[in-house]
Amino acid sequence: MTFHLWSFLHYFMMISPFIFAYILYVTTKNKSESYKQNIGIILSVIAVLFLLLRNIEIFILRDFAFDAEIVPLQICHFANFVLLFAFIKNNKNLFGLAFLFNLPLAYLSLVFADGLENYSTIINFRGQAYIWGHMLIVIITLYAYLSGFIKVDLKRYLSVAKLVTFLYILSVFVNNIFRIYLNAPSNYFYTEHPEKGTPLEFFYSLGNVSSFGNFEINIMYMISLLLFGYLVIFIFYILCFELPYYLKHKEIKLIKRNT
Repeated sequence: MTFHLWSFLHYFMMISPFIFAYILYVTTKNKSESYKQNIGIILSVIAVLFLLLRNIEIFILRDFAFDAEIVPLQICHFANFVLLFAFIKNNKNLFGLAFLFNLPLAYLSLVFADGLENYSTIINFRGQAYIWGHMLIVIITLYAYLSGFIKVDLKRYLSVAKLVTFLYILSVFVNNIFRIYLNAPSNYFYTEHPEKGTPLEFFYSLGNVSSFGNFEINIMYMISLLLFGYLVIFIFYILCFELPYYLKHKEIKLIKRNT
């Protein structure tokens, strides 16, 4: 079975996470916070298991040789552990990172799923991990948001932005280290090059790769991508936290004025 963009399966991937998250929220909204927390942990463990099975399959198929693909530092692979530890520790900064950063990028991976078309079949751990792994990130994060685990103010937004910046810069060095010393090209956080068929290709075209010895970097691409990341998390922050807060208080003021 192969994957095709804009097929029934593709629409299912894009739409169903919202439905599943809402159903999960409705069926557990009257439960205790610890119960909801356990639901989040269980779903996050399932997501990690999908990733683990995918990596084991890749490791076996590539004759047990080291491959950067099996190191979970890619954004959406990393997101599974962010969500797991966010629920275990009830850590608001990790929840903020999951919602403002991992969620939009995981959903973009469902929309721009061009990579799946290159799979000879999706009936394997790697194909299913791509589909259900990204869907679970969206489902779990939306469930956490609807259930009240995710609360972001300006201070937490800035903390998330700083953490994203640190991880982003770190990925540049990790990608170069893997390429130079391990002969295992990697593309963590897409800082090495953009995923084909995504809008990131435009940012990459703005600059050229500069070499400093064996160290390589496309500076314009890096700056553009980082600014784009800031814009994405800022828009999510405004729409999902500041705007509802503003509208709620505006409604309260109107009620008080009319009574």
